[in-house]
Amino acid sequence: MKKISIILSLALLIGVLSAIDFTFDGELRQRAALANDEYEADGGWLDSRLLLGLESQLHQDLSIRLGTQIGDIVWGNGAGGISTGASLSIQEALLKYNINALNAKITVGQQYWMDKMGLLMDDYFSGIKLEKEDFFGLNTELIWMKSYEGNPYSNNDEDIFVLHGNMEESIPMGLYAIYGNYRDMDYSNISLYPYLSLDLAPIALDIAPFLDLQLYDGDNEFGFGAAVKAKMDLDVLELGADFLFAGENGITTISPWYQNGLYIYGIGKHHDGTNLYWGAPYSGNADTFFSGVISAKFPVNESLAIFGAAGYLMDLGAEINAGIEYELIPDLLNLNVFGAFGNHDNDTNNYLFGSSLKMEF
Repeated sequence: MKKISIILSLALLIGVLSAIDFTFDGELRQRAALANDEYEADGGWLDSRLLLGLESQLHQDLSIRLGTQIGDIVWGNGAGGISTGASLSIQEALLKYNINALNAKITVGQQYWMDKMGLLMDDYFSGIKLEKEDFFGLNTELIWMKSYEGNPYSNNDEDIFVLHGNMEESIPMGLYAIYGNYRDMDYSNISLYPYLSLDLAPIALDIAPFLDLQLYDGDNEFGFGAAVKAKMDLDVLELGADFLFAGENGITTISPWYQNGLYIYGIGKHHDGTNLYWGAPYSGNADTFFSGVISAKFPVNESLAIFGAAGYLMDLGAEINAGIEYELIPDLLNLNVFGAFGNHDNDTNNYLFGSSLKMEF
């Protein structure tokens, strides 16, 4: 009976979807890499990932979206074949409704959110987001994230509440106020994270200081720090700088994806690094943390560009990297080749060579 019910449900779902007009978007990435680990053991792999989104405007005030991910599938995983296993996941399953009476939008379900820098979160979450433009001159977001349910009959949930307001006119600036309550760990935090964006052509500057009060089992800890990103576009050359500082215990993160332009000691544009030493050293670090990265990009022509970066992370190590970006088909297919060398403070030397073929549609 259960199998029959599942089959009937799938048939009904297909029937409903076939009566709805959807728009598609997605990203297909094929990637290859050669690297060594923290013990300098050599290795290499190839992997694939497909992101596919379906969206439909059911009514002028109501839309739905489904987003899936297949991957990251490592080639050869499963006796020489490609085994999806648990690699198929639902990233987005949401409905968005315009509340005309309030001139606001509400989004309910599994959805994506990122803070200004990706310091706290650049990921999907389950919850509710309420957005309202021009609320006393501010664009505002009020978000409830259900980060962990736990046992439905136990008081061990994890909830995060985010209030975000920003103004885009004159000087773009904003503020995140975050409260996280992790009942199963008897932990909570209050985070304040203002930011300022300045466009002083040819220089663009983003400044984001942060404060964090961490309450754990009756003990109070305090963290603070700041992130600064700068870019200079000289037409024939693009220069960049990234500085990140954290004192005491830094800031409580949710699911961060802070890109500092490095690949071994950070997250770069074309690879998420070898994940050897990065993590989130600006969070929960009892010692002072500092990192500095400088970068450059040289457009050879409309299709080809050369890039590189160098940086140092306190108590971790230093890295230098470089690569090329080649647009095979404008606004559709791109090829990126990159390499990085790093030296850990324990004198371990690491490398990463890779290439990615990415189609965005």
